[in-house]
Amino acid sequence: MDVPMRTTGRRILLIDDQPRNLLALCALLEPLGHELLRATNGREALAIFERERPDLVLLDLVMPGFGGLDVLAGIRACPVGGEVPVVLVTAHSDRERRLEGLRAGADDFLEKPIDEAILLTRVRTLLALKASRDELKVQVAELKAAQRAQRELTDFIVHDLRNPLSVVVGNVGYAAGGLLPSQSDLKEALDDASTAAYRLHHMIGDLLAISRLESATFPLRLERVEVAAFLRTVAQSYAAPLAERGLTLVPPADLPVEVDADRELLRRVVENLLDNALRYTPRAGRIRLDLRLARGAEILVCNDGKPIPPADADTIFEKFRRGRGEAGGLGNAGLGLYFCKRALEAQGGNIRVVQTANWPISFAVHLPLHADTPRPVPN
Repeated sequence: MDVPMRTTGRRILLIDDQPRNLLALCALLEPLGHELLRATNGREALAIFERERPDLVLLDLVMPGFGGLDVLAGIRACPVGGEVPVVLVTAHSDRERRLEGLRAGADDFLEKPIDEAILLTRVRTLLALKASRDELKVQVAELKAAQRAQRELTDFIVHDLRNPLSVVVGNVGYAAGGLLPSQSDLKEALDDASTAAYRLHHMIGDLLAISRLESATFPLRLERVEVAAFLRTVAQSYAAPLAERGLTLVPPADLPVEVDADRELLRRVVENLLDNALRYTPRAGRIRLDLRLARGAEILVCNDGKPIPPADADTIFEKFRRGRGEAGGLGNAGLGLYFCKRALEAQGGNIRVVQTANWPISFAVHLPLHADTPRPVPN
């Protein structure tokens, strides 16, 4: 029967039809501190192997009925059986029996009576090799995942840069070729090209910043920022696009809140959120830019539109996550929202989706307060 011994390391499965032999092996191996699993017949051994996934098997070659070579074949037939070293324990030292075991997939042999020093040395060596193989397997999986991520990144960049680039090329081509019938058409084409070029510039800046933030090489320039005045300045730059779409911007409260932040990074965070709100708020809708004081400074960017599904509240901040791409949705916001997350974390802050009354979509940016900012008094 399977009786685990004390556990501090790897799992070793001991298989022998003689209980006294198992007890002797346990006595020799117990000082190593590994979990020792025991089986007294072949079928029980295979059941334990499939259930417990041991790191090493010591298998008596000669057992009645379902013998050692049958057990070895069963182990090698398991999905992970080829990765586990198996040592055959035998009283036979003849060449043919060893070759038979090797052909069946054994990794090593131990002769009875077992020499303690040889046993412990081989167990340590085989477990170390198994650990190295396991680590190599993890590294290979991580490398493949990184390669997939690199391909996805390339696809994402090509797809999302191609759209605004096509707008720039097309409209500039029309203008340069004299294909537009009036000055108003020419102005509209150049305005569209300018807007698309701005999007390109913004996206490339986010990509570069993300790369530097991930590699911890972004030079943070923390300074004292008066948040309400900062938000009003950012909001003023959106007057024209808001008017063009007939959108109303609800201004921030005039609270005396200061934070220590990288002004440029924080500006780009707020601009990313406003750009997203601008792009996906229905015409004649509302956008809110607000400021609250809680345990820190909290900047709210809210807008009309279709609410974010609760299941997406965390995943939308993943790298290159794509949204629904419709008014009120998230569209291709994955790059911008991931940038916001990394930029804020670098400054000791965070971003999350929150529930706000009368606003279907709300993002909350949290930053620690500057030391001189008055803290709210708990109720």
